[in-house]
Amino acid sequence: MEPSLDNYKLSCELLGHSMDVRAVAVGGAAPEGGQTILSGSRDKSTKLWRPTGNEYLESLTLQDHKNFISYIYYLEPEQWICTASNDATICIYKQDGFVPLLSLKGHGSTVCTLSEGLAPRSLISGSWDKTARVWSISEAGDVTFITLEGHKAAVWAVATLKDQQKYVTGGADKNIYYWNAKGEKLRLLKGHTDCVRGLIGLEANTLLSCGNDAVLRFWNEDGECVRQLSGHTNYIYSMDRNQALGDQVVVSCGEDSTLRMWNVITGDELGEPILHPAISVWSVACLKNGDIVTGCSDGVVRVFSQVPARQASEGIQRAFDLAVATRKSQMNEEIGGVKKTDLPGPEALLSNGTREGQTKMVRHPDGSVKCYSWELGNWNLVGDVTGASGGTQASSGKKLHEGKEYDFVFNVDISDTEPPIKLPYNRGEDPWQAAQTFIHRNNLPQAYLDQVANFIVKNSQSASVVVDQAPTGYQDPFTGGSRYVPGSSNTNVRSGGNVDPFTGASSYSTTASNAQSQVDVNFVRAGDKHFPVSSYRTFDTCDAKKVLEKMKEFNSKLTPAEGKVGDEVLLAVIKLTDQSPELDLTSLEALIILLKWPAAMLFPVVDILRLAVRNEPIFSVLNNSHNFLDIVIPQLTGSAANQLMVVRCLANSLSHTTGRQQVESHLPEIIELVGVIKTGSANLQIAVATFYLNLTIAQTVNVAKSEVCHVVTSGVVELLKWAKDLEACYRSMQAIGNLTTTSCGQETIAQVVSVDYVMDKLRELTNTPQSENFNKVNLVGQALLAAF
Repeated sequence: MEPSLDNYKLSCELLGHSMDVRAVAVGGAAPEGGQTILSGSRDKSTKLWRPTGNEYLESLTLQDHKNFISYIYYLEPEQWICTASNDATICIYKQDGFVPLLSLKGHGSTVCTLSEGLAPRSLISGSWDKTARVWSISEAGDVTFITLEGHKAAVWAVATLKDQQKYVTGGADKNIYYWNAKGEKLRLLKGHTDCVRGLIGLEANTLLSCGNDAVLRFWNEDGECVRQLSGHTNYIYSMDRNQALGDQVVVSCGEDSTLRMWNVITGDELGEPILHPAISVWSVACLKNGDIVTGCSDGVVRVFSQVPARQASEGIQRAFDLAVATRKSQMNEEIGGVKKTDLPGPEALLSNGTREGQTKMVRHPDGSVKCYSWELGNWNLVGDVTGASGGTQASSGKKLHEGKEYDFVFNVDISDTEPPIKLPYNRGEDPWQAAQTFIHRNNLPQAYLDQVANFIVKNSQSASVVVDQAPTGYQDPFTGGSRYVPGSSNTNVRSGGNVDPFTGASSYSTTASNAQSQVDVNFVRAGDKHFPVSSYRTFDTCDAKKVLEKMKEFNSKLTPAEGKVGDEVLLAVIKLTDQSPELDLTSLEALIILLKWPAAMLFPVVDILRLAVRNEPIFSVLNNSHNFLDIVIPQLTGSAANQLMVVRCLANSLSHTTGRQQVESHLPEIIELVGVIKTGSANLQIAVATFYLNLTIAQTVNVAKSEVCHVVTSGVVELLKWAKDLEACYRSMQAIGNLTTTSCGQETIAQVVSVDYVMDKLRELTNTPQSENFNKVNLVGQALLAAF
């Protein structure tokens, strides 16, 4: 009778790990008979389980790695337990040892796979550093290695073909390479359409591989893929031979929550898959008696057996079946591991995309989920989303970066003119170490260490990671609700990652956020020009959905006498959040109506206003017909949220000629009111500094006006007396630098150097270790002092 997974039932569940079980392996013989089971977890521990009757008891816990365990291999001839980790090391233990015999160091990143070497006392390892290494360990404990270089991305899989005296490696570059014992490349196999995650050498010089493309591929001795084994609906993470059932029987597991069995010669799937009550079945191993072990994302090690005597009691089996039924129900309500109820509704399409090709899943009232793509300024329907199919990053819910797997991959803008760079991070990793690695890799100022690390901490705690899902979950500091946060994303003004307690900087996201987060930081490298600055800085991005929600909330609290309006008025106003809003008089009239709301409810309206005034024709109509500046300028004495929105509005108004003329006509009043602000969040400091900086740009382009230079210099001097945020200080110093290049330059210099406090602060920012690390402040300070 042909083997079948239908004969297998749960034998037992091994509970002890506190996080995902990323690796399982079969150890040596146990004194009581049978084999031990080894398991490694994201909780940084490796556990050894000894058989006792039909159960396994935890007999040893190894905790020598600094980060999660990614792979375990038992080197049988030496009776060595070999553990690979995200900390880039390999620990080797004797089977009953409590401390490592050796720790193999040298890989530059996570070691994610291991196998025996061709020679005794040797191992081959694969790493995210794009290399494999063959380690040789002498009887005296001396370690040598050769490096296999050729993959262009992480090496996820290794195998040893002893009969052929060859090694095989598979990587995130979708390639499979053969190597000789000297580490020389022999052959390249192509066929997988995504990361290669597992390799097994079979008889007659054949090979089996699996990967993120959700298929197993059977390669003949000539390197031709002659068979594909299809059945998994998502990433395949692991596979193993079940030689108790025959050399041709292999089991596999993956992101579709299943364990499957195959005849690799015929290509047939043997029986129905075993569904697990967990999203990810990370690893699988087979015992010599035919039992199958799996490690899952729910932290449980499970053993399945086809022998009735080794199968679990009816009660335990019933509990398992109930958990599986619950998981099946969840899968019906999920798309790629995301609950349909957590997906945004059609209102999410009111928000502009952040990049060409961005995709967004949207739940419609009829229960369907549709995918939209941001193209040429519009959300275009791609089609219905029906669930995971074929293993993609979006359907798996996993984050891949350069072929490596992370819990989070954040976007970080380094400047206005360069594309975002990626900040990868795994739960359990030291946030400061991840931030330090990120800073070194991208040659960024050391002063950003704490803010990047704190950003990681804030955005990685208990958050699920979903690709391109619409932003949700920002905490409203005014209402306590997870709703609109004014100014929560400011693409073109880099805040330095500081948290604004009123608005939330764009680097701020609560733990409830499922968005792929982005840090807005304007990193400037040595050699960059600091002044004169000729490009106006604007505050551009807005989450229209949350602005609309906040306005609806406020509107519901108003009476008609206080300015309550119909929803159609709110929907008309929200059109002005478009990147290039049209001159729609209906929308402008609606905006003016809302600007008459009570001051306590005004900030979301001014948030829309600051976007609208970037458009010069819109600014002209608002100013000529409604004198809107007379409405908003008095709010500079109001709440901190209103102050922030108004200053941003004024800064944006300066980006065109009409706006500059009108702002300058009110300049003495504005400078006086802004000058009254003596404290505030980092974002408010940055907004004020940006307003001053934009004022100075016009003075460098045209003939400088002495009265403007004087009041702007006075304003910047006052700001520097209380501003603490380094980005705000940097922009303030740029503003001064701009003015030193104008016809009023000497007057400006005299005005600045006459203020001892400001000069002391400039020297402090230039010379202290903090400002030395904040590279651009140090450099602009040096340039300013040289000019003085």
